[in-house]
Amino acid sequence: MRRFCFISTLVLAALTGSAYTQSHVGRLSADDAAKIKAMNEAYVSAWLKNDSTAVIKTFAPNAVLIPQGTRAIEGMKAIKQFWWPSGGKTTVTDFTITTKEIGGEDEVAYVRGTFKWSFIYEDGSNKLERTNNGNYLMIMKRQTDGAWRISHRMWGDLPQGR
Repeated sequence: MRRFCFISTLVLAALTGSAYTQSHVGRLSADDAAKIKAMNEAYVSAWLKNDSTAVIKTFAPNAVLIPQGTRAIEGMKAIKQFWWPSGGKTTVTDFTITTKEIGGEDEVAYVRGTFKWSFIYEDGSNKLERTNNGNYLMIMKRQTDGAWRISHRMWGDLPQGR
């Protein structure tokens, strides 16, 4: 009888421990969710300051951009060329985001939301002013130093007038 009770206790402990582990594995801690949200806001803040160095610091070294209607842009060198081509100047005049969802697991997270963005691009005597809004999705990965950085960012513009 003692042996039965002992085995029953072990089985119950194993099941309870297993259920606890399964229900908590893969969830972001509140601290990680706050850090991810702060990184998302740092990205926007860097653009509003027109600080390309600060924008780049929000990305992982092997980051990928996936803009609507173009091929993926892979790596920091290509990202810099895409956003800050030589000879031209981009000035962000407005950038707001609304975060709709943050989720993920221990080492990988995602942020989904909407954006509105206005900028001026000047290249010599050519000047382009544009405002657009749409949806964005970012994947962030925890780096070896524990910081969360953007590993993938994709966005899609909504049709004008929406």
